[in-house]
Amino acid sequence: MKQTKKIIVWLVAFVGISSIPVFGKPFAVGPYLGQTPPGPIAKVFAPGLICRAGPRQGEGFVSFSADGNTFCFGRLGHVYITENTNQGWTTPQRIESIPRGAWSPCLSSDANSIYYLKQPKPFTYHRCLRTSKGWSLPRELNPLFSSARGGFSVLADNSICFQSRKDGFCIASFVDNTWSEAIKLPIETGCCPGVAPDESFMVFNSIKPGGLGGADLYLTLRGADGTWSTPKNLGAKVNSIYHDFCAHITADKKYLFFTRRTGGNPSRDAADIYWVELKEYLPESYR
Repeated sequence: MKQTKKIIVWLVAFVGISSIPVFGKPFAVGPYLGQTPPGPIAKVFAPGLICRAGPRQGEGFVSFSADGNTFCFGRLGHVYITENTNQGWTTPQRIESIPRGAWSPCLSSDANSIYYLKQPKPFTYHRCLRTSKGWSLPRELNPLFSSARGGFSVLADNSICFQSRKDGFCIASFVDNTWSEAIKLPIETGCCPGVAPDESFMVFNSIKPGGLGGADLYLTLRGADGTWSTPKNLGAKVNSIYHDFCAHITADKKYLFFTRRTGGNPSRDAADIYWVELKEYLPESYR
């Protein structure tokens, strides 16, 4: 009898163990995909994990959700997303509903929308929505953005900061599920504005005399009276001799993410995602 009981117990234990779901190893674990935070010198983000080495490899156009648990990026013309779960970060999945060639994809702060720019000219802005069945087909935004050029930034309330061909940087407010009149910002124009979550500062790229080469990243601060400071080059710890562009500022304002491309041809030249700690570059009251 005792032997029979032992056999039954062993069988129950075996069945119990074999019925436990076997989870594969997570893609990554920890904040910012488990990467060691950078200091004041820009470095490649997640080398070998997100940024792949080699010719004709290109990752860029980064955005995180406000809670830091959803990460969206571009890779060779496609848009990818990964999410932080109880088991860790999921393997990046391509958003199938967004066609190849999507430029400057941008995740909304609540992670329920992905915006992107469609080329060639004239540029058009598009938006996909998260649904119970996955990501919706993209829909073009209203004609307000018909004068847009280059990258853009989606603010916490889904307002959009973009570059107009006529008026430079503008912000279009999001009201009643659409975008209202675009208000011009009194800032020296550039490209691809990356706006801080509280709208207290902006980082954009521009090619100016005295730069390090290619496009450099510049910082401008908004004063209490609504004026903006003269843009300041972020310097050699951030910029390079290549094209540094398309800034994204994290919700806690600690880190700046951007794209670095080694040439002007997206289909031929390598590109990587970089990140840098902002503390050294911001006055204490802006951190």
